[in-house]
Amino acid sequence: MTTVAELERIAGGGEADVYAWPTGEVVRLLRDTGEWAELRVERECAAMRAAASAGVRVPALGGAITVDGRPGVLLERIAGPDLLNLVGKKPWLVLRSGGLTGKTHARLNAAAGPESLPASREALRRRIETLVPHEPALFGFVLDVLASLPDGDRLCHGDFHPGQLLMDGDDPVTIDWSNATRGDPLGDYARTRVILSMGSLPPGTTLPLRVLTAVGRRLMVGAYVRGYERECAAPIDRERLEAWETVHVAARIADGYENERAMLAARLRRKKELADAKG
Repeated sequence: MTTVAELERIAGGGEADVYAWPTGEVVRLLRDTGEWAELRVERECAAMRAAASAGVRVPALGGAITVDGRPGVLLERIAGPDLLNLVGKKPWLVLRSGGLTGKTHARLNAAAGPESLPASREALRRRIETLVPHEPALFGFVLDVLASLPDGDRLCHGDFHPGQLLMDGDDPVTIDWSNATRGDPLGDYARTRVILSMGSLPPGTTLPLRVLTAVGRRLMVGAYVRGYERECAAPIDRERLEAWETVHVAARIADGYENERAMLAARLRRKKELADAKG
């Protein structure tokens, strides 16, 4: 019986760790345990199957697994770099990488979201409600915006960005489906636009690197938007997209990005002021 102590940890995030598996795959193990964690694994697998059915490549599924009481999933190991690190080493690939990110995202958003996945709008409502006591008028405004938006029934990744695409040769492989939901694809698109345009640099980043990053960010965002919207079968509803971006700016505050909080809150206040001015 394999134990966690015997495995080589190769990556990790806020909720899970990824380990090399003895037979050549990787295993992604949640840190939480119990029935709720097992349900999350089931949902992750359902989301990956839905993406694959739409022609989006995901790591081959080896099935659910439990190691030392920690639920997880056995996955194909993809040896290539993620697109974010690839651009960091080869910045001349920023336009290609942004376009590939957008194209892949639009394809997965076109897939039907499994009914077993949580509803995006409801999950967002619960997160934003935690902020209301801190600034009722501002976050009440965001909840009103959210209430005006549709539920949707498409597959939403929930945290899509270039770091979630591993390259297997020329093929992008989409990873980390733990936040997948079922909802309006424009909401998922809006979340990525917020991540790419507003995500902060780590403390201590030098001024020259900040300047280079700002230029690269604009190029990445532009290429991502073009790639996504060219792949979409239907025109983009700009008003709905803007409303979803308002919601996801607030959601990012709820997610605890403290070094971005002041900037995000300022952006929300400007949006509220504009809405109030329109009456």
